Amino acid sequence: LVSVAYTDVIQIFFIVIGLFLALPFAMTHPAVSNIYSAKLDDGLTPAWYGSVAPHEWGGWMDHSLLCLLGGIPWQCYFQRVLSAQTSTRAQLMSYGGAAIALVMTGPAVLFGAVARATDWSLTDYPCSAPSGDTAKLVMPLTLQYLTPPAVAWFGLGAISAAVMSSTDSSLLSASSLIARNVYQKVFRPGCGEREVVVALWVIILGNCILATTLAIQYKDIYALFVLCGDFTYVMLFPQLLLVIYWSKANTYGSVFSFILTVILRLSVGDKYLGLPAAFSFGVVTASCPSVEDPDHMCEGALPYRTFIMLIGLVVHIIVSAATDLSFCMAEVDLRWDFLNCYQKMGSVIVMRNTREMDSPVKSLKDFKNALDTQ
Repeated sequence: LVSVAYTDVIQIFFIVIGLFLALPFAMTHPAVSNIYSAKLDDGLTPAWYGSVAPHEWGGWMDHSLLCLLGGIPWQCYFQRVLSAQTSTRAQLMSYGGAAIALVMTGPAVLFGAVARATDWSLTDYPCSAPSGDTAKLVMPLTLQYLTPPAVAWFGLGAISAAVMSSTDSSLLSASSLIARNVYQKVFRPGCGEREVVVALWVIILGNCILATTLAIQYKDIYALFVLCGDFTYVMLFPQLLLVIYWSKANTYGSVFSFILTVILRLSVGDKYLGLPAAFSFGVVTASCPSVEDPDHMCEGALPYRTFIMLIGLVVHIIVSAATDLSFCMAEVDLRWDFLNCYQKMGSVIVMRNTREMDSPVKSLKDFKNALDTQ
């Protein structure tokens, strides 16, 4: 973590210096007009703000919640939070990281506005204005053709730094997770720390090979990143939410919720994985007239990812509550506890593991709860 922390600091400086240095050059280029001159149909809203069609609200809501909540359960984030020396430092790191991320989106958004307001025929760009599949390249194109070469070098370095910062964190977190939770606990329970480190190096190398293969095979890396956030939001966010804020959440609810959400998410299909849809939660239909067809109707998907996430959340609550009621209240024999979630403490049955760490405060809470139950 120390090496990753130092490289992240250097990369953040590259991002700050590169993007904020290149932005004024891009905005003052002769081929760029005032980004606020073009307006939408209402005559007031700048054109680069864009608009959401009535049939697209479901997808926008889904992706908004995916970005807001789907990034919380990522291992690379919790690896840093759990490695903080104090809880206060972990909180400051979380809130500070959110504020920095919000600030860093400013230049990226303005670069998109600059690209929209650019007359690309007045630049050295050999093609027409970026659109379709090339629209996702507006940032490097803007840096290359609207800024001086030295400034473009720093700007492209900022993009590379942002990519490398996410890549090394993901590789380290995934590899350490496999080394600790799979290699050490499953295959080699008695191995030493040096052996775990060697295994970690091998696993990192293997993950790098797999990541490179994916990068060569798939042309849209951003789509894969969003797909990872999609599955994390659908399957892991409900479990993280309940583990932190509901003391009765247990392994039974977690397993049933996880399996159900995986089945539902794969059943609705995904174009990036090439999976056809077995069923649908419905569509949003709205009028989108055109010159050729004034009565044309457009369809958009409902926020099915959020629906699946909520279904998993409800199932987790129901199954956890049912098992807790069965073992703790109805006193079902513990031989039916095949996931080993409960234990007998005196004359009462309590959960074997809770979301709280072992401490004198937790011991007092357990003792008080046992007395209250009696």
